[in-house]
Amino acid sequence: MPFRFARLPVLLLCTCIAIAAPAAAQRPTDADAKEISYYTLTLPNLKKVININRALLQAVMQDPKVQEGLKIDAELETLSKKDELTQADEKRMAELEARKEQLENAFDNPLGGDANTLSEIEARIKSYPPMAQALQREGMAPREYAKFWLTFLQAAFAHGFQKSGMLKELPPEVKPENVKFIAEHEAEIEAMQKEFEALGRRR
Repeated sequence: MPFRFARLPVLLLCTCIAIAAPAAAQRPTDADAKEISYYTLTLPNLKKVININRALLQAVMQDPKVQEGLKIDAELETLSKKDELTQADEKRMAELEARKEQLENAFDNPLGGDANTLSEIEARIKSYPPMAQALQREGMAPREYAKFWLTFLQAAFAHGFQKSGMLKELPPEVKPENVKFIAEHEAEIEAMQKEFEALGRRR
């Protein structure tokens, strides 16, 4: 599926999960994995994380490259809906696609790439001012934010597999109360996703 800048907020919503994912893959004896396995999701922290993510996405959406990318997406969508393209249209689409590729390659993930430990994730978050400031406003430590997202992802996957009937028994590292939390707060989680998708459609 082609990259669309309008999907950027949803992609960035997963950024901290993505950079933290290697930590979740460590053996259960790993100190970080144990720390994550003890974490319990709560509604107050979910609300804090929603506010933090909102601030993160708003900061990223102000990036001129992202704004230009959104305009390119809109123009490409308009052209693609035409019944018949002229040579000028085709030339314009090729130019837009080339420029979009340049923007994608130039876009810097503000939180970097892979990280193998909670401490590395913590350092990455602290180094990005909009994120650090949002965490400070919400009174949430970077390490707890990372643990929340790892636990959230783990529980959300388990809940999804349970609903589909593909998972009969939870893995030992997944706390049943966290899966129950996801089930009980699906409305808040869906609202968060819709809000961030809407943010990505603003031009």
